[in-house]
Amino acid sequence: MQVLTADEIRAVEVREDEIGTKFLRLMEKAGTGCARVPMEQYSPEEGSVAVLCGKGKNGGDGFVIARKLRENDYDVTCILAFGEPAAADAIENYERAKEAGVPMVDFGPDLAFAEQAVASAAVLVDCMFGIGFHGAASEEQAEVFDLINRSPGVVFAVDVPSGVDTDTGAVNGEAVSADMTLAITCLKPAHVLYPAKEYCGQVQILDIDLLPESFEGITPRFFVLSDTDAAAMMPMRPRTAHKNDFGHLLSVCGSVRMPGAAGLCANAAVRTGAGLVTAAFPRSAYPSLAAHLTEAMLLPLPETADGKLSPEGLPLLRTYLRKATAVVCGCGLGTGNGPAAVVDDLIRGSKVPVLLDADALNLVAEDPDVLKESRAPLVLTPHPGEFARLTGMTAKDIQADRIAAARDFAERYDVTLLLKGPDTVIAAAGKPAVCINTTGNQALAKGGSGDTLSGIVGSFLAQGMDPFDAACLGAFLHGKCAESAVGYGEFSVASVTATDLIAQLPYVMATEQQDIFEAIF
Repeated sequence: MQVLTADEIRAVEVREDEIGTKFLRLMEKAGTGCARVPMEQYSPEEGSVAVLCGKGKNGGDGFVIARKLRENDYDVTCILAFGEPAAADAIENYERAKEAGVPMVDFGPDLAFAEQAVASAAVLVDCMFGIGFHGAASEEQAEVFDLINRSPGVVFAVDVPSGVDTDTGAVNGEAVSADMTLAITCLKPAHVLYPAKEYCGQVQILDIDLLPESFEGITPRFFVLSDTDAAAMMPMRPRTAHKNDFGHLLSVCGSVRMPGAAGLCANAAVRTGAGLVTAAFPRSAYPSLAAHLTEAMLLPLPETADGKLSPEGLPLLRTYLRKATAVVCGCGLGTGNGPAAVVDDLIRGSKVPVLLDADALNLVAEDPDVLKESRAPLVLTPHPGEFARLTGMTAKDIQADRIAAARDFAERYDVTLLLKGPDTVIAAAGKPAVCINTTGNQALAKGGSGDTLSGIVGSFLAQGMDPFDAACLGAFLHGKCAESAVGYGEFSVASVTATDLIAQLPYVMATEQQDIFEAIF
């Protein structure tokens, strides 16, 4: 599902105006669609409606909304938040709304009346800025936004809540906190990126029937996976298949202090469909892992004095590497000379895709240029702290524009990068669009979740999936597992463990495949 930036959606609208629907008619369709949503949820008897309009085209949508509400017997007031409209189409709809009998109140000269209209409204509609807001709210704007947020009424935002940056999801000051955001035509980055996403409430896409030709020439920079998209990506399993058709994942993970990470990674890979999984780990971790890995093959290797992988195990590891179709390295690995030698050898020597996570990333951070020595596709799955060490940036700078940071790193080092977070971002060298994952919840904020994700993505890599697709689908399913665990009332978000996530995989994957079967048949 495409996600369009402010400039991209403006280009689509300009094209639509040229070949199909004129701007004035577009505003009518958008406003009519938006008005229908609160009318479906609230009757005129439930209280008054305040529609707050800005000076641009978003305000024009607001005047249409107010007129439609008035025509359906709602007690509606239009509030000019920052003066009279300036855009030509907005001016036209301003006049039409007045002719329909909609009261117009200006926050300037009519301050007391405007404040009362906002404070007493059962429903408020934010049409002040839409996709056009940038930077931080001025003092005047912040006062209006704060007044809306303090109102007990239900808040609907048209396109994007005022005060949030459409393209980056940044909120640099006061912003409207909506209960529902009506996304006209398609999703925008602010609908799926934090912190803006928190201000959007429930997001509902309103299709206003733009012509397909209007989207020609637009190459979206972002997309999200829908359930149908994810289902279509799932590897198919013919009846005549055998285990070797679904790859062999070599998991090089774990240490004496963190054997669980290796176990979670390997078990997640098995559950996600890898035909064979071999778990390579330090010998002293054998008792723990042998008790928990019943489907994976075990490869205990020489270790250092502190229970981490030793370079002495590299000859045997290289033998198994020749049998593998993908590698996961780093979960619970630890740092030091031994693990560093193993990570370096895998990066330089593997001919099959390698996923690097956790301690492998911390070791690579000492010399990121080693990534350029790889002969095989690399997938990196850092959280913001690990990514800060890799890039030398601060976590704050990364979070300010996660998409740009991920895309730049992926291109510079020719890798696929999965930057974890509540709005996980996946970017890959040579891929024009970035995937923003929308699944998941707070249940993932727990140790072991990342190890599980590595196993899921690694399994898809082993099955031959394109690295970018494997990362996108893996993040999607990982989040769905968290939603599934909590959604059926089985767990609270605080009690879900990484093992619980793995237990949800069969049900989540079955549901996704059922979706595609229903779509086909």
